[in-house]
Amino acid sequence: MTRALLPIAIAAVALAGCSSEDPADTTAAPAGAATSSAAPAAGPSSAAASSAAPGTSSAAATGGGCPVDATALKKAFQANAEVAGAIILGKGFKDISCYQGYATALTQPEAMDTAVVVFKYDAAKKTWAALIGGTDNVCENTVPAAIRPNLKHCT
Repeated sequence: MTRALLPIAIAAVALAGCSSEDPADTTAAPAGAATSSAAPAAGPSSAAASSAAPGTSSAAATGGGCPVDATALKKAFQANAEVAGAIILGKGFKDISCYQGYATALTQPEAMDTAVVVFKYDAAKKTWAALIGGTDNVCENTVPAAIRPNLKHCT
């Protein structure tokens, strides 16, 4: 009789683990299993967060650092001494457009023409870099032709 109960007990324990719908039960997994399952979960959730950001264009779903805010672009702008030295930022960036790892933004200088600054996202470093800035055709030789129509200030 003991021999007959052993397989039933093992099956009951196995089924009890499978039938749980409480996500808190996942903490009972071995440390190695928790680590490997945590990494894939982080990827989709961050992608979902970037594509579900309210008030962003469809470009947000394209990834590549999009959407991006004025604070991140200002940091990238200031990190490039050549671009920052040639362009007057003024009150900061406005009218940001972002698509597939490229972004454009308008400067807000006082008593000067507004300039367009082009940025590129470095996925390996997870940072933005200012590439070029100016008032005329800044995207032409900097942004790939397939991406230009999707950025406000490149058309």
